Amino acid sequence: MAKFAATDYYVTIGGTDFSTSLNSVELSQEADDLETTAFGSAWRTRIGGLKQASLTLNFMQDFAAGSVDATLNPLLGTLSTVVIRPTSGSVSATNPSYTMTCLVTSYSPFASSVGDIATLSVTWPVSGSVVRGTA
Repeated sequence: MAKFAATDYYVTIGGTDFSTSLNSVELSQEADDLETTAFGSAWRTRIGGLKQASLTLNFMQDFAAGSVDATLNPLLGTLSTVVIRPTSGSVSATNPSYTMTCLVTSYSPFASSVGDIATLSVTWPVSGSVVRGTA
């Protein structure tokens, strides 16, 4: 896959496809910075430590059965599997899947101003690893 416009992301939470209810997704992965500089060194040296990730999703709210509110509200305080792909196409080397388990730490069913589209944003920590799949 070459450069592309983000118009077809595929995102599931607990097996439910939310692709048409989202307008933004951000998966942030980080590693701790551990200093290993010893006496006699003129430059600092470092190694990577523990890794962590978080996921931010921006939803357009929907109160229909089986949609955003009905699915996310019961997940508060639980772990849920999230899968993200750059497009809705099959998983491949050029359309990798990122699978993770997120702790659903927040959910705001109402977060809009008068006249605006009803939206909400969540940022959840990843519990464990992020697995990148290509097949």
